Amino acid sequence: MDKYDSFIGKVLDGRYKILEMLGVGGMAFVLKAEDLMMNRIVAIKILNDQYNGDEQAETRFINESKAVAMLSHKNIVSVYDVSSSGDIDYIVMELIDGITLKEYLDKKGALPWKEACIYIGQVLRALEHAHSKGVIHRDIKPQNIILQKNGEIKVTDFGIAKLPNDSSLTTTEKAIGTVYYISPEQASGKETSFSSDIYSVGVMLYEALTGRLPFVADSPVTIALMQINDQPTPPEEINDQIPLGVSQIVMKAMQKDTAARFATAHGMVKALDCVLRDPEVVFTDNAIAAENSKDKKLVNINLIATGELGEFKLEPEDGQKPEEKPKPPKKKRRIREEWQSRSLFPIITGVFLAFFTVAICVVAYLGYKWLPSLFEPAPDDSFYVEDFVGRIYNDELAASMRENKYSVTLKEGYNQNYPNGAVLVQDPTSGPKNVPGSYCRITLTINRLYEDVQVPNVRYWKSRDAKKQLEDLGLRVLTEHVNDAYIQSDQVIRTSPEIGDTLRTGDTVTLYVSDGPGNVYAGTMINVVGLQSEDAVARLRGLYYSVKIVEEESQEPDGRVLRQSIAEGTKDLEAWTVVELTVSKYVEKSTVTVPDLFGLDAEEAIRRIAEEGLTFNEIFYEPSTYKSGTVIDQSLEPDTEVEPGTPIDIVLSEEEPDEPSGDPSTSSEPSDESSGGSDE
Repeated sequence: MDKYDSFIGKVLDGRYKILEMLGVGGMAFVLKAEDLMMNRIVAIKILNDQYNGDEQAETRFINESKAVAMLSHKNIVSVYDVSSSGDIDYIVMELIDGITLKEYLDKKGALPWKEACIYIGQVLRALEHAHSKGVIHRDIKPQNIILQKNGEIKVTDFGIAKLPNDSSLTTTEKAIGTVYYISPEQASGKETSFSSDIYSVGVMLYEALTGRLPFVADSPVTIALMQINDQPTPPEEINDQIPLGVSQIVMKAMQKDTAARFATAHGMVKALDCVLRDPEVVFTDNAIAAENSKDKKLVNINLIATGELGEFKLEPEDGQKPEEKPKPPKKKRRIREEWQSRSLFPIITGVFLAFFTVAICVVAYLGYKWLPSLFEPAPDDSFYVEDFVGRIYNDELAASMRENKYSVTLKEGYNQNYPNGAVLVQDPTSGPKNVPGSYCRITLTINRLYEDVQVPNVRYWKSRDAKKQLEDLGLRVLTEHVNDAYIQSDQVIRTSPEIGDTLRTGDTVTLYVSDGPGNVYAGTMINVVGLQSEDAVARLRGLYYSVKIVEEESQEPDGRVLRQSIAEGTKDLEAWTVVELTVSKYVEKSTVTVPDLFGLDAEEAIRRIAEEGLTFNEIFYEPSTYKSGTVIDQSLEPDTEVEPGTPIDIVLSEEEPDEPSGDPSTSSEPSDESSGGSDE
């Protein structure tokens, strides 16, 4: 029997019922299962037997898997749960209905360049999210990309991912990953980075565009050396239908020098988008040539590689360009009114002279009192405002602006041609300004590219952990507390919008958190020994108990409850008291027990010997007072443990004959007289 078949029908933690085998990988195998609690079909990934007992491998499997579970992106397979059952470590994941990109490429061959770019763009967006969390995949290949029927891509298998603050493999890393797709630094065992994933994406795009791998050889070692030293044939030389810009993107992603590749997955996505919008775009590394070129299709790829889309101009707001300097206000002409009546001139002149005299007196008084201060130099209120347009507004820039005496007000804007967080508009514009006070008040319009995010499965999570998970995804969180008899206190019952719904960053999610069952107490403890684990768990949870499953090797049927930690009849237990169930994990015995054959007839004794896995050898007879033909002795002691097939002898009883007497008259033998006639 296949070793994986032993899992079929088994229930992990009383919750996940294994249905069938899905696939086997180098580190783990994947099973299809039913989540009995959530009533849904899931995929369960289990560590291979060869890693059982390997503390480092098991710890890494669980720790890395928990970190991956924090990723939530529409192009990454969702992780619902990470746990262990007995000696089994496993991950519960979203079950995807689709095929691998490898299977699709094997079937279709080279893809149309636009189709290939669209698929790879989704992979890059998934990596952009993972990289933002500090996770390096390190095994990007078509086998780990799932293509769904709706054309949506899912990245999976983070089994060898490198996590943030993981210093265990930073200096001397093993050459990990699949040799056809690994970066030169991976092939040489050097430290990996986000750029390593970019290289693997470049190889995958190369294969999708041309229908072939860039490097092929007879041995993995030779391929690894080619990844380190050789240059691939440009894709446009293999297929002239591929735009030059797409080929340039592939070749840049596959540069041997990490610094020469795209700096981010975001930069490579933007480069692909640029060609998808205009297939005639040609990239150059010469910034001056791109800037001075009259050909608008010549683009500086280095600006795109860093996420600074130099070829795209900021669309003006309110019809004004950000660079446009405000025109100085026109001087107002003084318009002198002509006198309508000359007859009032003497009177008006007199009034004016009187007012002028009073004014001179006031000025003289003020001059006497404050004359010294009038001749002091005026304060220098000039302030040179920097140009912040295009810069990313982050904590570092905010701190720098505070240090340089800026008082910042933020506004939100949207421009898909600028990276998220970039400054789109500033008021006042750059240049020397006269500002009141010691601080320059400035308003920055920040680009907010709203991403689609799925509400992750945070059911049963602690409220604090669930809130942090949602906030890390850019969602706002509200919390409402309710009583629930089935969900433990401070655990999430549900969310609104529901788990799996697609939202935009900045949207609000309400967490409904349990305050426990109130005054509910668990019922009197029942006896579940002898039941199957899933039945026992269901009954106990129905009485408001929590259940912990511990497996124990035995000859009892798989999944049968052997013991329970709380005795039957125990009363007044608080709700959700933990009951530990010891459940059978069936194993075949390596020895057999010798049966007690005494008193059995020969036929029954031989049958028992065969049933217990022993070999019948020989029968001996001895006289005894016991019933004839019954076993009175055996060559192996009863209840001893021996190897299967050990031979055993039995001794049967034989009735004793009557003792002969010394008196001839009492002899049973006939005399000569009785047998013949008398002598005459």
